[in-house]
Amino acid sequence: MARIAIAGASGFVGGHLLRAARAAGHDVAGLVRSERAAERVREAGGTPVQLSDDEPALARALEGREALVHLAQIGSERGGTSYEAVNVGLTERLVGAARRAGVPRVVMFSGLGVAHYGQSRRVTSRYFLSKLTAETVAFGSGLDASVFRPSYVVGPGDAFVPSVLGAMRRGEVERPGDGSYRMQPIAVADAAAAVLAAVGRPLGAFPTVFDLVGPEAIPYARLLERVEAVARRLGRDVRLRVREIEVAEADRLARTAAGYQGMGPDELDCLLCDEVADAAPLASLLGRPLVPLDEALEVAVGDTPADA
Repeated sequence: MARIAIAGASGFVGGHLLRAARAAGHDVAGLVRSERAAERVREAGGTPVQLSDDEPALARALEGREALVHLAQIGSERGGTSYEAVNVGLTERLVGAARRAGVPRVVMFSGLGVAHYGQSRRVTSRYFLSKLTAETVAFGSGLDASVFRPSYVVGPGDAFVPSVLGAMRRGEVERPGDGSYRMQPIAVADAAAAVLAAVGRPLGAFPTVFDLVGPEAIPYARLLERVEAVARRLGRDVRLRVREIEVAEADRLARTAAGYQGMGPDELDCLLCDEVADAAPLASLLGRPLVPLDEALEVAVGDTPADA
């Protein structure tokens, strides 16, 4: 049994990780800022701990923990938040507190495409720079650091599958461009298992960076078709009708206050960036095959209310 602290424990991946960790017998503290988040942590079997902006106080909360899992991040700047404050600044405070508390290991999420910063336009942005900077904070800390760079994560509670199903039910899915850009969705169960596998590795194990991707890289246009096929197989009354919008127009709308389908420029970049990777290192870390794409989609669709 390990004593783990999770920043972002009340979020989508964090909640699944917390439940998986508790099922494996680990003692889990969820770092939270609100009572609502604290209640989610309690419901999942963890112990909520107030996330303090004061590093010494945060260090005291982390004392005795064997690993810090850092999932807290933002993918767009809204409501006065900034990448520098959250993706970089929070990482600096958490890692500094972990070092002060004697926590030997940090496991954190970054972003798929960070390795191509400066090489591909869609991953050369302030968002990806903040994730790259956060990685250097972890690796420069002297702690045993493992970094996961996730693609889209799907499963109960994700945002992607319900959004697509809702658009199908309303009669039309708007798609930027021809949909040839690829995605590599990973089941949230695999994402949680990968984090726990990293927590359980001997200190100093290599590699230290993993692309958190599923077993199948698929063009976005084909992914929409697969979601439809899975949903219809599960008895959902949906049909895929696509309306294509020019990528340049989607980019323009993303820069407006409303965004493009709620997405800001950096979120749209993540959709269009065409970043895929070799899934073999992740399967090796888990010691088993990854969950097939259709199986991951079935779980996500099955959890989505029919009228969502």
